[in-house]
Amino acid sequence: MRVDFVTKEYPPNIYGGAGVHITELVKVLRGQIEARVHAFGDPVDEPGTFGYKTPAAFSDQNSALQTMATDLEIVPNIAGADLVHSHTWYANFAGHIASLLHEIPHIITAHSLEPMRPWKKEQLGGGYQVSSFVEKAPTKLPPR
Repeated sequence: MRVDFVTKEYPPNIYGGAGVHITELVKVLRGQIEARVHAFGDPVDEPGTFGYKTPAAFSDQNSALQTMATDLEIVPNIAGADLVHSHTWYANFAGHIASLLHEIPHIITAHSLEPMRPWKKEQLGGGYQVSSFVEKAPTKLPPR
């Protein structure tokens, strides 16, 4: 079984609990399944781990658009997975689109739901509505 994990945080780029969660989860599961990690940022020198920088065309855009553009860079590379896992709104868009495109289940473990953090509205500007939309997107595959 191959599970692809999508995350904003992964060593050496960890700044909170979500990064610790995914790091420890992958560490345990790699002894039992094929686990690939698709992380934001520079490529990581670790087998089965891939880094994705924000596409240059979005480097000066709203941070929510940067996130979604990076997510779209990740989606094609999830082809062949049996399951995709994400755990923050930063990664959920990639997981959701990969699930639809590749017809695989998408599992979310939620951390810091944006609609429950109204102070983020000031930090993300118009991106707050975008991040909230991503978190509210359905997570089931459409019937075949």
